[in-house]
Amino acid sequence: MNTLLTILTVLPTLLFAAACVLLLARRASVGGERILGAGLVCCVLLLAANAWAAQAPPLGNMRHVLCALPLLLAPVWAYLRHNGVQAGAGIAGVAAVALVGALCMPLQAGWRQAPALQSPWFVPHVTSYVAAYAMLTLSALYAAGAWGVRQLPRLEAAHILARLAFPFLTFGLCSGALWADAAWGRYWAWDIKEVWSLITWVIYLIYFHAQNSSPGKQRALLILGFVAVLVTFLIVNMAPVAADSLHSYAQ
Repeated sequence: MNTLLTILTVLPTLLFAAACVLLLARRASVGGERILGAGLVCCVLLLAANAWAAQAPPLGNMRHVLCALPLLLAPVWAYLRHNGVQAGAGIAGVAAVALVGALCMPLQAGWRQAPALQSPWFVPHVTSYVAAYAMLTLSALYAAGAWGVRQLPRLEAAHILARLAFPFLTFGLCSGALWADAAWGRYWAWDIKEVWSLITWVIYLIYFHAQNSSPGKQRALLILGFVAVLVTFLIVNMAPVAADSLHSYAQ
């Protein structure tokens, strides 16, 4: 089973990387989008295999979450295409990086959720956060590339993505509090991951209240928000201090 899971992770990684190169070259966009679609199909198989191995929704550890992330970008890709935003290269790139990250994580094929954390909030809470983080990663990419004559169109794309992500970010924060109350008897414990989740949410709230500021400040806030996402999603889980976190199960 471990070999199958590895193959099902490596294959879409290669497909997404190839799709990203082709879409960036803009000479084989149709072929690139087809390869991107093939990568997403492989991710469906990977998700099913992870679920079979874990006998549970495969969202409970870092590897599972990173494997699921590309699929959550699929509806975003469709939405952006419908609105005239060509984001295939960025989506393929983010998906490839996510799966490379998954390959660097322990396999934990038979991961089991702690009994105290078995809750109806598990899937919606984790899914909403992963969807938000995926969209905010794309938003930061557009913001980072918003220079010169392409500044305003790319900032607009970055804003669309941030606007789509914020309700998911908010739901993740609120559902996490409700889940914490059910699991630990309190809505908020000032756990390091909770704190950084709140910091991330506040940065994007500030961004939405700064729409009349200069493009440079908007770009800076989007990039700062993405840095906070990285800290919340990766660094907090991997830092030594995470050993004492209530969220240490999510490593």
